[in-house]
Amino acid sequence: MGPMKGGRPIMNTCPESRSRRNAWALALAVMCITGTSLVAAPRARADSSGPVIVSLSLSKYGTVQTIDAGKSAGVRPEVVRLHVGDSVVFVNDDTDHHTATALVGSTSFIDDPRWTDDALHATGAIGSGFWSTGDLAPGQRSAPLVAKKAGTFLYGCFFDYGAGMRGEIVVSP
Repeated sequence: MGPMKGGRPIMNTCPESRSRRNAWALALAVMCITGTSLVAAPRARADSSGPVIVSLSLSKYGTVQTIDAGKSAGVRPEVVRLHVGDSVVFVNDDTDHHTATALVGSTSFIDDPRWTDDALHATGAIGSGFWSTGDLAPGQRSAPLVAKKAGTFLYGCFFDYGAGMRGEIVVSP
């Protein structure tokens, strides 16, 4: 037992731990006042904390970007980097319906992907041939799509491919 003062143990706290505790209290107070949270922004790289989140929205991300495969718009991040076994979830942050649908075998964005209505139904896994999130209504999230094979996989929106709604997923072993 430590030293006593007036029948009570003396609290030995170091100034460093008090400063750390005060910093956390201040951060919590600021978050309560401003309404912010500790939730991270969408990631372009998967880690052990869960799937990568990809936002689909032509109204938010209408500016055309150039990536290795060609022109892209309406997708953030435009390029996602995963490892085999990681997953990605697509979120429709727009007011219109969208999909993320594989461009099977393509190394660049093609003029007309010639998708069928199969693109409107959720199916497949990244790297295993055809896959799609299916038709995502505004505010809807896709089921997690797991990366099954290393490689570069291109995708686009069934409804807005012509407007440039396209992205790229790079999967490492």
